[in-house]
Amino acid sequence: MYQPAHFATQDLNLAKRLMATYPLALLLGPDAQGQSFGTHVPLTVIEGEALVLEGHMARANPHWAWLAALHAQGQDVHAVFNGPGAYISPSHYDSALNVPTWNYAAVHLYGRLELVQDAEAKDALLKRLIAQHEPGYAEQWRALPEDFQHKLLGAIVGFRLHVQRWEGKFKLSQNRSASERARIQAALAQGSRSEQDVAVWMHHLGL
Repeated sequence: MYQPAHFATQDLNLAKRLMATYPLALLLGPDAQGQSFGTHVPLTVIEGEALVLEGHMARANPHWAWLAALHAQGQDVHAVFNGPGAYISPSHYDSALNVPTWNYAAVHLYGRLELVQDAEAKDALLKRLIAQHEPGYAEQWRALPEDFQHKLLGAIVGFRLHVQRWEGKFKLSQNRSASERARIQAALAQGSRSEQDVAVWMHHLGL
């Protein structure tokens, strides 16, 4: 990812915050013919000393096997989290000699994929995902017929992504003056939901 210094971050907590807020990631890796292939899946950060993400995809999706094969080849899987984005008008700048741009936040991670095939481990994985997004559903999941749960668990493949390196890019007008950033943030706060979210992230970064 192209990383101008003023937009890059080394703050892992900030990156985790974005991943938790926008958990739908894009997993990238080659298909059987070596062509680029992507799968959109929600990923959850497993808290611990190392940075590990977990998720699952349909067993019918051949991508999980292609991604797992990269481990044996010593190659990384690429995961992309996209945060909010918004058009930035040059009308907010001090000088008319400016052009529009787009503000956004994103986190890229690279690591080795470990498959989770055991039914009990997949069940635990799903319960952690449910706990993050809808804790109240956990009781309903546990109450489902055992054979139905077993069928559902057999239809998915769980995995963990052991992150080797990551990059965070928060392009939120850090290269503009304080007065320009204030105008941008005020305008975004009155805009669409996505624009408001960008304004919130500018606040998170103290801009």
